[in-house]
Amino acid sequence: MSVYSDLLLDAALKAFVAGRRDQAETVLRLAAGAGDKDAHILYFLGHLYHLWGRCDDAAWFLTAALTIDPNHARAHNDLGETLRSQGHIEAAVPHLERAIALEPSLAHPYGNLAAALVALDRPKDALRRARESLHRATDKVIAHCDMGSVFGRLNRPKEAIRQYGLALELAPGNPHAHYFRGLMRLTLGDIPDAWADHEARLVLQGLRYPAETHWTGQQDLTGRTILLYDEQGLGDTIQFIRYVSMIQALGAAVLIEVQRGLGSLCAANFSQVFEAGDTLPAFDLHCPMMTLPAALGTTFESIPASVPYLAADPAIHADWSHTLGAWRKMRVGLAWSGNALHAADRGRSMALAVVTPLLNRTDIAWHAIQRDIRDTDRLAMPGFPGLMDHSAALTDFSQTAALIASMDLVISVDTAVLHLAGALNVPAWAMLAHSADWRWMRNRDDSPWYPSLRLFRQKQHGDWSPVIEQIGENLDQWAIGRG
Repeated sequence: MSVYSDLLLDAALKAFVAGRRDQAETVLRLAAGAGDKDAHILYFLGHLYHLWGRCDDAAWFLTAALTIDPNHARAHNDLGETLRSQGHIEAAVPHLERAIALEPSLAHPYGNLAAALVALDRPKDALRRARESLHRATDKVIAHCDMGSVFGRLNRPKEAIRQYGLALELAPGNPHAHYFRGLMRLTLGDIPDAWADHEARLVLQGLRYPAETHWTGQQDLTGRTILLYDEQGLGDTIQFIRYVSMIQALGAAVLIEVQRGLGSLCAANFSQVFEAGDTLPAFDLHCPMMTLPAALGTTFESIPASVPYLAADPAIHADWSHTLGAWRKMRVGLAWSGNALHAADRGRSMALAVVTPLLNRTDIAWHAIQRDIRDTDRLAMPGFPGLMDHSAALTDFSQTAALIASMDLVISVDTAVLHLAGALNVPAWAMLAHSADWRWMRNRDDSPWYPSLRLFRQKQHGDWSPVIEQIGENLDQWAIGRG
């Protein structure tokens, strides 16, 4: 590597450590364009894009780095994790195994490999790799967190909490350990302590707006304007937007910022709604919506579960009533898969063919209520003539809400559709993975957040058959009850 490239690499590293990642990227691109093709520069660029979730860019630079230096352990790790996040689990495993073989003291590959092995339904191998990390890796904090993650994925939240606690004994205040311990505590319904841990996510991901105007529940809101904004997924926004009325009751004028596609639905139910990228009016304070339970001191008993807190637009609902026509059979809306880019999608979604026993029922009018249908499922859809495909018409959540409101029942995996049905107070049955998201908790068939929901859970990781069978039996009872 030339002296010029070496200086640029040093400048990029200083910018990265200082948190100026945009500047680090600019400097690294200068170095990469200097004609000195160095594996570490390419790895560093790939690492940045990996951290930013720009998977395609990350994969390109990391692959380029490994072409130059096939023994770059960290590049193997990041490429493996990038592939895993893209859903290419099998392809990720050899890179993660290679990273461990090259640098056994490096902690991250063990946990990433363990997560991949869980996704491949190899829990014993996953635990073995996580335990290896405790014995061989230098960073025991990461190793304990990795063990916690594996136990969480294996639906063993108490053991996960213990591992995160051990990590915090070694590194008090570690935000990663606090955040994921918080998720496990929420899973068990240990809500007061969980919210404090959950706030550690803000250290990991940062605030969208200045820290000095972040509302934490302590500042008086009387006569002030506060911005409440989305954070994470569409379902999270739908779940936590219920808190808007509670903030208004504290005397605040509320601005609401949501993801693209949610604006029209939210604007039909709240005032001062903006979508990401819109110009915002001035505000005094701001708060991400997922901080509101902590800021307002939500306990298990005080979860604000008054529904509906969203309603479909009457005019759009009328249009759907006209489109759907006369009500001749029980209408059931079906969502069998979510966003393929979601980190947990492999566990929560299923192929359309899996629900064949349900779609074979001719006493039900089936309606696809998901916008995104994967290519393999679309090719299979002609084999299910009883399933109406409305995906082209679901241009935003106003349309989805009106279609859901036109159903007798919604059956959905863990996607925004499920949250929307609950917010609209439409009867909905959730098909949940064995290690379900924290908000669905454990060992219960109802939801304290959504009274209209009923939960059907996998008994074993990856096995949807008993869930489909149980739903079929309950559809029989549902039909008899309606008859």
